[in-house]
Amino acid sequence: MFAFAIYDKNKSRLCLFRDHMGIKPLYYAYKNGFLSFSSELKGLTSLFSVQGVGLEPDPGALEFYAVFGYIPSPYTLYHDIAKLPKSSWLFFDLATKAPPKIFSYSLRDVAVTTRNEFMQLIEERTLEHLASDVPVGVFFSGGTDSSLIASILHKYGINLKAFSIQMRGKEEDAYYFTEISKRLGLHTEMHSFGVKEFDEIYPTVMKNIDEPISDNSIFPTYYLSKKAAEEVKVVLSGEGGDELFLGYPRNLALERIRGKAEGYTLLDALYTHLPFFRGKNFLFERLFMWTRQPVSYYLVHMSPSRGFASSAAWHHAKELIVESGVEPLALDREFYLENNLLKKIDMATSYASIEGRVPLLDRGIVANASRFNQFHLEGGVLKAMLKKILTQYLPPELVYRGKSGFGMDLHQYFKESRYLKQDLERAIAFFTKKGMLLPKHLLQRQDVFIQRSPNYCFSLISLYYAFQNTQKR
Repeated sequence: MFAFAIYDKNKSRLCLFRDHMGIKPLYYAYKNGFLSFSSELKGLTSLFSVQGVGLEPDPGALEFYAVFGYIPSPYTLYHDIAKLPKSSWLFFDLATKAPPKIFSYSLRDVAVTTRNEFMQLIEERTLEHLASDVPVGVFFSGGTDSSLIASILHKYGINLKAFSIQMRGKEEDAYYFTEISKRLGLHTEMHSFGVKEFDEIYPTVMKNIDEPISDNSIFPTYYLSKKAAEEVKVVLSGEGGDELFLGYPRNLALERIRGKAEGYTLLDALYTHLPFFRGKNFLFERLFMWTRQPVSYYLVHMSPSRGFASSAAWHHAKELIVESGVEPLALDREFYLENNLLKKIDMATSYASIEGRVPLLDRGIVANASRFNQFHLEGGVLKAMLKKILTQYLPPELVYRGKSGFGMDLHQYFKESRYLKQDLERAIAFFTKKGMLLPKHLLQRQDVFIQRSPNYCFSLISLYYAFQNTQKR
């Protein structure tokens, strides 16, 4: 189940549903007694434009974006448009046209109690995601998650075409990728990705973005999706493994200082008011660790605006987390996964006209993963339980090692791409005209700022294009 709408038999009531993890987005707007909805934000902004209805940007959502690098549900760029949260459904009475009501739901599934049972469940649900009347492939990186999916397919004699990408400058993964491919007998199609390929696809990606996202791995993901679409129409992906089974280095630190989410503190005020200086983020990561402030540690670690977010934006983001009741160790699963990673893969695959499926986020796997929380970081090993399961298919020396991922070295791309610098200048001019505050250092010494904060610079470009693509008339 993803996102969909249904009417009752008399067409007097409308219900909108969104899946348990937010794999597919669903936007809606209620205005003047009418409810409109779309799978894309620009679907609604185009409708309002045709009707001559103006839309006002939501300053709060922009503050969230500055800190998180994405806009969390139910917020969007605009006041009058919302995103249906994951695991929820919307009820609208077409007769009375009263404001819609939103309810949350939970899905029941089989419960497992042992690791072997959990491994069997992962196998069963992975195989179920193969159901299709069109060709199916798999994204394979050689990491834990995609290797597990490929290993399950191999065990049951299913030989799908595997599509892989080699990030130029990240050749350290090549050995493990090659060895695992040999052991599983994968028919792998490898594609290299660098500045040349980036420039080839950059215009296509940016002209389609309607919700800003600071995750630059959308580019290699789209490139690989585009190549896969030449041969298949469905691909299996390992997205979700890091968030569900704690695969990020920051999880080890959060585990050591785990506790309830804390509100805005004096140390937060000091961090946001001090001007940027070399080593600022490193210093405050340690300070937030020592003072046991896990949310601030998390935000410093992952925010694209590290060291540049305003005090108001930082306060607003922490307030959202505290009100959500989500413990810091679950922030990646409850916020980052839905609003960043799943949005990224949905955008990348849909732009390439291909369906992306995420077996590890099957409702049964999600429901049971939390039963084994004490094992996910066992022995100080990231994704310890999932890696232990993977050793049932592959030798330990191919399982217990690092992986660099799809992230781009933006320092290089800003230097060599023919697009990024000029688009940053356009973004700066646009936001300056709109009266939106930008770091003084960015306005005064752009090249130095790019060198220090390329991710923040890209986040501004993405936001600029999101406004451009949703305000077309």
